[in-house]
Amino acid sequence: MKNKRSNRVSLKDVANRAGVSKTLVSAVLNGKAKQYRISDKTALLVLQTAKEMQYSPNMIARGLRTGKAELIGLIVTDISNPFYSTISRIIENKTSELNYKVIFGSSDENLSKTEELIDIMLNKGVDGLIIVPCEGSQKLIEKLHNNNVPVVLLDRYFPELNVSYSCLNNYNATKLATLHLIEQGYKNISLIAYNSELSNIKDRISGYQETMMKNSLETSIHVKSVDINNPTPEIEKALDYLITKKNTEAIIFITNALLVAGLRSLNKMNKVIPQDVAVVGFYGSELFDLFYSPITYIKQPIEVITEKAVKMLIDKINKGENFKFSKSFIEPELIIQDSSIRPK
Repeated sequence: MKNKRSNRVSLKDVANRAGVSKTLVSAVLNGKAKQYRISDKTALLVLQTAKEMQYSPNMIARGLRTGKAELIGLIVTDISNPFYSTISRIIENKTSELNYKVIFGSSDENLSKTEELIDIMLNKGVDGLIIVPCEGSQKLIEKLHNNNVPVVLLDRYFPELNVSYSCLNNYNATKLATLHLIEQGYKNISLIAYNSELSNIKDRISGYQETMMKNSLETSIHVKSVDINNPTPEIEKALDYLITKKNTEAIIFITNALLVAGLRSLNKMNKVIPQDVAVVGFYGSELFDLFYSPITYIKQPIEVITEKAVKMLIDKINKGENFKFSKSFIEPELIIQDSSIRPK
């Protein structure tokens, strides 16, 4: 006996029968044919095909409505990461005030999974998407934008696309950190990053490098990049190289995860902070305040960044994806603690 689940008609089945794309079928079944400029003839074909194939009656009913689903899709890289779980909670609270519900998904920095999550969320009838884009997802985001799907990028952006976004001013973040360390008297300042072309990573590296150059410290610029998907094995090697070979006095870790791995490695190397090496991190945590040398970090105003993203998306849902291109860079704050103060 066949499993009933295997006999269930999928969105792809309807799209193949009608000779159109899954995205187009999803738009029609969610009552957004006019918003996406789909002709009445094509919309009718999709609805008739779905009905003939007995595809998800609830979705067809929704497709016949002209109202909104009051549903938003949120895709982050890893919802278990404290940074993204905090973002998710704020978005859930903010959208709830506006009578919207949120569907969550984690991409794990994987392009295929991101595409799958987008398809699932569109199939669920979301009115718009807030996405923390993974590397390589530019064409995917551009396709959503061109199909007039309301979308806002969070934490990262693509400079080449006119897709709205809300992000930290990452350039100024590492600029602040680097200037602070220079003011403390450090000259051999290094930075540990991910091997990535993502905008937030590139901007943080640029902020550090250009600040070093403006302070005549070109020869002391050292950036070590590690695997974004598995950084821990490479961190200790990077630290050993920077401290023993390049005489690094201070290190900036540009993400929370890199900082955690770095502190673990420095402890294993028997390095004392800040006596042996000063440390600056990103985001921060109450646990870092309890560290024997409380960690200096870049504070990200997550609530402001997130609320701006929600406002942008609601505007697009009400007025269309192409109504307005909005970009927002929120300024960081440096929280100075013991880990970066030069010992007397």
